[in-house]
Amino acid sequence: MEFNILGPIEVGTERAWLELGGRRTRAVLGLLLVRAGQVVPADRFAEELWPHLAVDRAIANLHVRVSELRRRLRAAGMAEGLVTRPPGYQLELGGHELDSVRFEKLLEQAVSALAADDASTARLRAVEALALWRGPVLADLGDVPFVAAEGSRLEELRLTAVEVRLEAELMNGRYGEMLGELAAMTAEHPLRERLWSLRIRALYGAGRQGEALAVYREVRRLLADELGLCPSRELRDLERRVLAQDLATRADPAPRVSGRDKDGWTTPTPQYVWNGTGHIAYQVIGDAKPDIVFVPGIYSHLDLWWEDPNTAGFMRRLAAIGRLIIFDKRDTGLSDPATGEDTLEQRMDDVRAVMDACGSKRAVLIGYSEGGPMSVLFAATFPERVTGLVLFGAAARWTWAPDYPCGENSEAMLAALEQIAQRGWGQGNTMEWYAPSLVSSESARRGLARRERMSVSPSAYLRMLRLVRDIDVRKILPAVSAPALVVQRRNDRVSPPALGRHLAAHLPSARYLEQSGDHLLGVGDVGELADNVEQFVEEAASRPLETNRMLATILVTEVSEAAAPAHHAAAPSAIERGRGSLVETNVQGVVATFDGAARAIRCALTMRADTAAHDFRAGVHVGEVELRDGRLVGQAFELTHQVARLAEKGQILVSRTVKDLVIGSSLHFQEKGSHRLDGCGDDHWMMFTVGG
Repeated sequence: MEFNILGPIEVGTERAWLELGGRRTRAVLGLLLVRAGQVVPADRFAEELWPHLAVDRAIANLHVRVSELRRRLRAAGMAEGLVTRPPGYQLELGGHELDSVRFEKLLEQAVSALAADDASTARLRAVEALALWRGPVLADLGDVPFVAAEGSRLEELRLTAVEVRLEAELMNGRYGEMLGELAAMTAEHPLRERLWSLRIRALYGAGRQGEALAVYREVRRLLADELGLCPSRELRDLERRVLAQDLATRADPAPRVSGRDKDGWTTPTPQYVWNGTGHIAYQVIGDAKPDIVFVPGIYSHLDLWWEDPNTAGFMRRLAAIGRLIIFDKRDTGLSDPATGEDTLEQRMDDVRAVMDACGSKRAVLIGYSEGGPMSVLFAATFPERVTGLVLFGAAARWTWAPDYPCGENSEAMLAALEQIAQRGWGQGNTMEWYAPSLVSSESARRGLARRERMSVSPSAYLRMLRLVRDIDVRKILPAVSAPALVVQRRNDRVSPPALGRHLAAHLPSARYLEQSGDHLLGVGDVGELADNVEQFVEEAASRPLETNRMLATILVTEVSEAAAPAHHAAAPSAIERGRGSLVETNVQGVVATFDGAARAIRCALTMRADTAAHDFRAGVHVGEVELRDGRLVGQAFELTHQVARLAEKGQILVSRTVKDLVIGSSLHFQEKGSHRLDGCGDDHWMMFTVGG
C-alpha cells in the first residue's frame, strides 16, 4: 500500500488507486498523513479546513468527512488505521511508509555519501529521492495552511536534493554538462548561494575561469541589491581560489572502450548470425566484464546509435561498464525482414542467437521500449543466462484493461502512430510522441525522420504496432528471479511513468527510478542513466544467480487407453521437434515443457493430427517451475493437468497467459469461458480453445 503526498494525494497500489472523494475529504486525509502516527486535535481540523464556521459546525463536518474516509479506506483494508483518539483522530500506516518519509531517508543517505566523498552513491540516492516527486506537495488540496507549511518545508529539502545531485555531478567531473542546468537553477532561485557556488565551480572546471569570476561578480551585486549583504565566507573563499587557480578539479571521465583510432571513435563493424529464419545484425564493443546486451525497441539501426552524440555517449559508457552487445531485431535496421510469424517467442530467439554467437553465457539485459517485454520473457525463461534486468521506457502492457487503468492513454497514441505510418512515414512526424520536447527543432525533426526511414518500413512499423497493442507479460513478472532496475522518463508519452511503476511493483526484486526527458533514448540525461546502470550492474554482479526457478510452457495430453501406445511412441519425437523436454509419460498421456508457448501449441496440434479426435485432449499453461533434485516441480504442473481435464474431446485448451504470449502468430483461439482452478483461491481463469 502506498501513501503519497509528493504531488496530488494518492493512496493505493499500482493495480488500484483509491477514489478519495472530494477536496475536503482529501484534505482531512492529507493532514492525517502529514501528521501520520500523531493525534491531530479536532479543533486543528476546524481551524485548517473550516476557518469561517463555528467550531461545533466545523467539527460536525469533520465527523462526516472522517466517516466517508473510513468507508473509502475500508476498501483497501485500511479502515482500522484511522482511529479516534481524544482530542481528535490518528492515522496509523501499519508498516507502510509515506513517500515524503522515503524521500527524507534517501536525502539523508545522499548527504552522508557526499560528506564521505562517495559521489556515485550520493548522486544515485539523490536521483532516487527526486524521482518520488510528482508535483507540488498535496497539489490537489488548494490553499490550505498546513499544505503551505508542509509544502515549504519539503520544497526546501527538494532543492537540497537537487544541490546534492549537482554537486555529485561536479565531483564526477561533469562540469560542462551541468552548466545549462546550473544557469537555469540560479535564475529560478537567485538567493541560494550554494547554487551560485556550484555554477562557479562548473565554469572553472570547464576551463572558463573568466566567466566563473563574472558569475561571482553577478551574485555579489544581486545579494547587495536584494538583501544588502555581502557574499558568504564560502563564496568569497571560492573567488579567491579561482583567482589563484587553486581549485581542485577532476577531469571528465573517459570511458574505456575498444575501437578507437588516431581520429577518435570508430563505429564497430556489424556482424551477422543466422537465427533459424534470417540473419540478425549485431555489434560487440569492449572486452570488460560482465556482458551487457542492449535489446532495442522499434527504432533501431546499428549505425544510427553512433551518429547521435547523446546515444553514442551512452553506448560508450555501457562499453566501459562491460562488454556491450547490441543488435537490430528482425524487421529493423540491418537485420533481415521477418518471414512468417513474428512473436515474442521468436524475438527471444534473436537474443539467444546473438548471445550464442558472441560466446556470452550470461549477461545483463537492457530492454528499451518495446524490447522490454521480450527481455522480461527471456529473463523468466532463461534465468541462468540473465544476471540482471534493466527496463527503460518499457511496459508489461501498453493498452488499457479493466485491471490495468494505467494504459488508458495508449490507444490514442497507437491510433495516431498508425495514421503516421500510413500517410506520413519518414518525415519525423512521430516527434510529438517520441520526443515532444524537441518539436520546435527542425534539425531534430530531420534526424528523427532519418531514424524512421532507416529503422523500419511503414508496413513493418504497422505490424509492430499491432504487436505492441496486444503485448501483455504481466503474468510473467513474478517469475523473473533476476534483480531489476526500472527507469522511466517523466515526459515519456509512449511509456508514461505509471507503466514503469507497474513493472517495478510486480517484479520480485526491482528498484524504480524516474528521470527527466522523453521516450527517445538521446532526449534526456544519458549520463544519469548510465550512472544508474553502472551502479545496478555492480550490485547485480554481487548477487548469486537463482537458476532453479524458471518460466516454462507446460503441455499435458490425455488420450484413450486404445490410443495410448501409439501416442507414447510418437510423442517424444514431436516434443523434440518443438524444442521441448519430455517430463513424464503416464497411462493417460504425456507431460512436457517448452521454452515457448507457440512451440508447445504446435506440438499439441501435431499430436492431435496423429490421433483420432475422440481419443485426444490437451491443456497448455505457462507458469513458474522449480528444478529440485534433478526434477521439475511446481504448482504449474497441477494447474495444467486441470486445464487438460477441462478440455473436451478433440480440444486443445489454453490459459489466457498462453494466448497472450503467442500474439503475432497465425494461431487462432475461441473463448471458452472462465473457470476456477483448485489451488488458486477464488480467481477465475479465462480459457481458450486452439483453432488451426
